[in-house]
Amino acid sequence: MRRRKARKEEEVSVRNAAGSDLREIVRLWQTNIKTTNTAPDIADFFYSFKIYFFVAVCSGSACSGSADTTNKIVGFVGGTVRNGSGHDAHISGIAVEKEHRRRGIGTRLLTTVEREFRADGFGKVTLEVRKSNRAAINFYEKQGYKRLYFVTGYYADGEDAIVCEKRL
Repeated sequence: MRRRKARKEEEVSVRNAAGSDLREIVRLWQTNIKTTNTAPDIADFFYSFKIYFFVAVCSGSACSGSADTTNKIVGFVGGTVRNGSGHDAHISGIAVEKEHRRRGIGTRLLTTVEREFRADGFGKVTLEVRKSNRAAINFYEKQGYKRLYFVTGYYADGEDAIVCEKRL
């Protein structure tokens, strides 16, 4: 019988993002999300919709990659509100560091921002995902998102996006 290797002790909490977190949010966004959003674009989203930005903070011995193993930001979600046919809640960005994926952090981030949207009276939330990003598509579908339609050439490199929606 094979034994699983024990993972190092890890605690991850989700909290509202603060201005001091913006540098790490920008880094995570630009490292993990293939968009043309610049640091000023991301800062504009953040300061315009700060109540819908959350970070996942890791503490414990599993928070490698930093000399300081406490309070390392390993993920974020950024929600915005789009004007158009009414106000729509929207996930503008979500990312979790590769070494911390598949541990429920993305789910916790997503459910936290969805709860905030619901509390503010929104009945649905939308997001875009790259047509080629099967892992993300599967993740969103498991979270209850439904595919609505494609947007041809949505991303700067010409790739199509799938627009997804979830009723809250």
